[in-house]
Amino acid sequence: NSPAASAGLVSFFDFVVAANGEPLKVLDQRFVEMIKSSENKPLPLTIFNIKSETTRDVVITPRRNWGGQGMLGVTIRFDSFWRAEEALVRVLEVQPDSPAELAGLEPEKDYLLGTAEKVFKDTETLNEEVVKFLDSTVEFYVYNTATDEVRVVVVMPTHNWDGQGCLGLSVGHGFLHRLPHRCKQSTGRSIEPARAIFPTSLSDATAGPPAQEEAAPAEATPVADAAPQVPMTAATGGANGGEPSSPSAPAPACAPEGGEGSAGGNEAGSHPEDSGGSKIPAKS
Repeated sequence: NSPAASAGLVSFFDFVVAANGEPLKVLDQRFVEMIKSSENKPLPLTIFNIKSETTRDVVITPRRNWGGQGMLGVTIRFDSFWRAEEALVRVLEVQPDSPAELAGLEPEKDYLLGTAEKVFKDTETLNEEVVKFLDSTVEFYVYNTATDEVRVVVVMPTHNWDGQGCLGLSVGHGFLHRLPHRCKQSTGRSIEPARAIFPTSLSDATAGPPAQEEAAPAEATPVADAAPQVPMTAATGGANGGEPSSPSAPAPACAPEGGEGSAGGNEAGSHPEDSGGSKIPAKS
């Protein structure tokens, strides 16, 4: 029921590149001010979708009486979409009765995108977030290739189950684990959770340094009431970055102390060749 849902914005895959005809190239307050000044009035947006690599125009009407928090009902962060199509982690295996299975994650179909505050640009980032939330719940944004939908799932990483690791799943990242070509024929769609999803710390304006064309995506503070996760940017993007190299060594996530391995794939925004992909074993 949010204005963002009515406009068809898609979490993680949509970037707001212009508002009211003005390109959003720098990190400033213009977009936030446009939203405030457009309350109950149509606000034209230009959206770039990294999944389909298409641009579309939408009209959104910021309002407060839609039944949730904020004027748009989404979270934004200033970021670059340079190689953003690689910022996902593929679910390969899910162990029976594991925290991952209880969360409803589906092997071979689900891709972990991130949380409201963090993009899973590689398996190391996923591991860092999982460790932060041991024995507590965390909400993951997940894309499913069968339904072409981004949904929110609640996961509780824990070692208190009968298997290994704190999630009980294997994941992959890199060239071999990108979205299938058939999934790039549409922009996808977001399934709104029963309640609004917001990060633990909100700000009234974007924060952090502006993203550069050849820099890794900025880990800026998310902002409520504007565009979908991983949004506002005008940096060039969509490049694949070369031929795949050899697969990286396995990297156990949430491994016991002394666990080895590094996540596959290079930092987003760098120019070396793509990783051939890494796989986190079922210990994760």
